[in-house]
Amino acid sequence: MLCVKNLTVELAGNKILNGVSLDAPPGVVTAILGPNGCGKSTLIRTILGLVKKSSGEIIFDEKDLSLIDSMARARLCACVPQNTVFSSSYTVLESVVMGRYSHVTRFGSYGKHDYRMAEDMIARVGLEGFEGRIVTTLSGGEAARVSIARALAQDSPMILFDEPMSALDPGHSRIIARIIKELAASGRIILIAIHDVNMALDCADRLIFLKKGAIYGNIPARGIDENILLNVYDIPWEIWSTGEKQRLVVIPASSDS
Repeated sequence: MLCVKNLTVELAGNKILNGVSLDAPPGVVTAILGPNGCGKSTLIRTILGLVKKSSGEIIFDEKDLSLIDSMARARLCACVPQNTVFSSSYTVLESVVMGRYSHVTRFGSYGKHDYRMAEDMIARVGLEGFEGRIVTTLSGGEAARVSIARALAQDSPMILFDEPMSALDPGHSRIIARIIKELAASGRIILIAIHDVNMALDCADRLIFLKKGAIYGNIPARGIDENILLNVYDIPWEIWSTGEKQRLVVIPASSDS
């Protein structure tokens, strides 16, 4: 279980997160939603130790994540960042196998198992045959999938995703949504910051809404309603149920002319 308790983050004198508390259990996809600037990415980056918390606790497996070193944290937690920009001319395979760094001894090197796992993760995100491509030549969507493959190769019990589908076309977004659900089903903790409410409904079990740095709602995905969307995003919404599985689809309501 990942437990965030009364987390507060202040940056440049501004309170970005204000007393945020949440639990993210294994086997469940927990989505963090809310308008731009509400603190979604800051929450992810603070859990990862990339942003210093002002107060509160971040506990995983009875360990305070702020008290362990970066290598130990990497063995516990992998991350798919919001924007993937490669500046070094590594191949796709080289970039993905780097996700295995926390499993290699200090003076060791990547072994056959590491490369085999990297190849498997490259295929899993639909990039089979790209192993020798130079990452700086990839499209934005392809680079995003390399980043996801690298996080999967890390083989950590918790994976944090920060807007993982923002650079992907609809087809590849569905592939990643399926992978996210499969990872949760395997017993991992999955926390995903996402702006697309429909994509969250497609892959998440639980929805946590942030507004102005505080939690506004924490509900099961099937419990979404027009009122919480209106109050979080300050615009009216419509909710539709479609298909044999009665999939929920939300759209902003048409404004009056």
